[in-house]
Amino acid sequence: MKQHQGGVKISLIVISVILMGVSAWFNQANADESTSIVTTQNK
Repeated sequence: MKQHQGGVKISLIVISVILMGVSAWFNQANADESTSIVTTQNK
């Protein structure tokens, strides 16, 4: 039972890391398109 719980924890960590990587890549891909929009909003 403990081995199964450890596997679940590892899989959750792997899934969260993958989601963070995908979201970071998605944000970086949109950064080139929305750079002008972000700079105008910050002013």
